[in-house]
Amino acid sequence: MSLWLCLRFDLLPLEALLKQHGYASDTATIVVAQRRVLVCDESASLAGVMPTQTVSTAQALLAHNKHRSLERDPESEDALLEQLTIWAYGLSPHLERWRDNALTIEIGSCLRLHQGLGPLLERVDTEMSLRGLTVSVGVAETRDAAWLLSHVEGDSARHPERPLTERLAPLPLQLIQADFSNIIKRLERSGIQRFGQLLDIPLPALGKRCGEPFVNWLNQLQGRQQEPAVTYQPPERFEDTLWFGFDIQNRQELHPAMQRLLAHFCQFLRNTQLGTAAIEWRYLRPQHLIQTPPPAHQTQAGRSASPQDSQPEATAFKVFSDVAQHNAKLWFELSCLQLDTWSLPENIEGISLVVDQLQEAAVAPQDLFHTGVTTASRHELVDRLRSRLGLQAVGYLDFRYEHLPENAVFETHTLSTREDRDSDALGQRPFWLLPTPQPIHQDTERLYWNGPLDVLHGPERIEDQWWTTPVSRDYYIAQTPQKQPVWIYQDRHNRRWYLHGLFA
Repeated sequence: MSLWLCLRFDLLPLEALLKQHGYASDTATIVVAQRRVLVCDESASLAGVMPTQTVSTAQALLAHNKHRSLERDPESEDALLEQLTIWAYGLSPHLERWRDNALTIEIGSCLRLHQGLGPLLERVDTEMSLRGLTVSVGVAETRDAAWLLSHVEGDSARHPERPLTERLAPLPLQLIQADFSNIIKRLERSGIQRFGQLLDIPLPALGKRCGEPFVNWLNQLQGRQQEPAVTYQPPERFEDTLWFGFDIQNRQELHPAMQRLLAHFCQFLRNTQLGTAAIEWRYLRPQHLIQTPPPAHQTQAGRSASPQDSQPEATAFKVFSDVAQHNAKLWFELSCLQLDTWSLPENIEGISLVVDQLQEAAVAPQDLFHTGVTTASRHELVDRLRSRLGLQAVGYLDFRYEHLPENAVFETHTLSTREDRDSDALGQRPFWLLPTPQPIHQDTERLYWNGPLDVLHGPERIEDQWWTTPVSRDYYIAQTPQKQPVWIYQDRHNRRWYLHGLFA
């Protein structure tokens, strides 16, 4: 059965601006568009301010109150609604924006996933409360009906088990004035002002009076006509914001918001089958507290610059992972390690999580029998070390196709991902080579390095660079008295022996 949830944000113009300008419990706030009041907060409403009033009238009513007037910002409203749409994508993929300040979400197909309608609505209420948003909820069998029922006061809008016509009956026809202006005026002149009166009229009679488009809309409203399917296409980036409503004093106060944003983000990644190797955290100040940052302090001569020197009060910091992933717990751990590196700016009242680089998630192969160290755990270790020590402080040893061993192994900060790599390219050679081969003592027929060496395998002859400085070596695998395998060679030009590498 099709079931729609409507989330309507009547105070969207106000709440989108309050998050930027900061909350002020002792100040009445009105939002203005074209010199008229669009919406106001409770303090202004108690003083007699109402939507559609002129600015001068509202200011006169608030003359004895501390108040402020904010110009409407459609971009802020759009950004906030987009964040809510991305969050709602975690409820259902079938959703869309509705009438500039609402979301309609098809939830009938995913009620089992959310353990029923009650837990789903509790999740919605909890999320909206944490975001500090005022929302009106409507649940019905059709999208238009859900939006209409969001105007009903009380809990009846949340109980779709009652007949739809009974639930719609008390609603005024003025709610659809913008869609059918002339028709609603004619109906009101006839004494028909509520949906209960309208739905009692036979459809053929309505068709003659109001026309076929209006009748088709009524059929769609009551579920007699199928609604077009909608599927939300998520954006190619992620951004979400949480405001605290108070000044952050220490890093620990950021942790709950960071965990919640990461939970939303990783759920978004799982829903879209995407991953990322970099995220960015941005500190947010109310606009009236934003100041031009002071110039960076000069570091003392002869002393290397630390993060605190180069950016004493960072307004953002990035966190990197060695591989693209969607592990919220690991991202939080890496973020906390980075957070401890920087000093916390003053007057921070919000935090944003921004991710611009999303990529298709790779399915990691799982070993059926072995449960030891995995590739993922090695990457996590690298991520933790880099978050603590810096990106350039941790690297890998990799190999390339070079004839001489000292040229084949090299240091890198990213592992090669070539699929055509030969797993036997190194042959019977150690991966870890000494920076400079060490001479080995030779006494008659024995070789000594930390004791007498026993040759186990060899020789493997390697010759190269005949066009410049010829190199000719015979390599052997030997073993120390402590059973440590080592890699040695004899230089065929000077007949001396050297230790070149150690086996694990």
